[in-house]
Amino acid sequence: MISAPETSLESREIKISWTRLREHAECKKHAALKSEGKKSPVTNIRVFFPGTVADRAMRKWLCQDEQKPGEMAAMVDVIMDEEERIARETGDGVVHWRGPADRLWVRDWCTELVHRLEPILFELAVPLEYEPAWRFRLPLNVPYLDGSPQRVWIIGEMDLFTRQSVPAGYLHRVWDLKATADNGYWRKNVGQLVFYDLATFLRTGSWTVECGLIQPMCNIPVLPFVFSDQDRRELLALVTSYCLDVWGKVQTLRPTSDKCGFCDVSHACPRYQVPGGHGRVPWT
Repeated sequence: MISAPETSLESREIKISWTRLREHAECKKHAALKSEGKKSPVTNIRVFFPGTVADRAMRKWLCQDEQKPGEMAAMVDVIMDEEERIARETGDGVVHWRGPADRLWVRDWCTELVHRLEPILFELAVPLEYEPAWRFRLPLNVPYLDGSPQRVWIIGEMDLFTRQSVPAGYLHRVWDLKATADNGYWRKNVGQLVFYDLATFLRTGSWTVECGLIQPMCNIPVLPFVFSDQDRRELLALVTSYCLDVWGKVQTLRPTSDKCGFCDVSHACPRYQVPGGHGRVPWT
């Protein structure tokens, strides 16, 4: 058994998001550098920007006292301006447009997406109790290096959480909005939904009846999933493995560099550091 260093229970507490779990599974060093705040403030966030705009439009529309058809599309221009500015000012990244017409293309694409989104929300959210953009920070006990129980925190944000009253109690559902036209993109996101299923249990004491993706630009615009106990055990094993690696300071690099081209912490990665050169390429 690995011996645990003498530290307080509070100092062992760590925060775990689905993004960090996924990054850790792909490259432990990448996840560690991100947790240390080494992300570059000039990272190009163009690929994620349509999703950010769609998320903000849905949140703003659902938070109104009354939801009316057609109002979400009218929000797109203002939201694009706001989110581009906020990302730049907070150091979250910069949108590098792909050409003179790219920004207009994104605007039109997001407008079409939210136009398709509204009727979906009138069915899945508006008739029920709902909470858009629910941010959570929930305690979970996992075994520490010496096997003793240790509290950690499950953190994240759900795009849409709904509650439906039934005679036996409540039925909980979680929906994640995806701004994609890739019909196979869902395969990369099932684990994220299981993570939200766990968060729902930690919050309410009951599992979701279904978690799903809202993907208005795909052939199947609403894609629900029902998870099993095995799915949940696999997630808890992933969470535990992550925690043990963090406590044990395991920060191994991914075996190959074939997927490092778009890494947002490559400037701080030892794979790309030049000995004695502070990361600069020396003159030859």
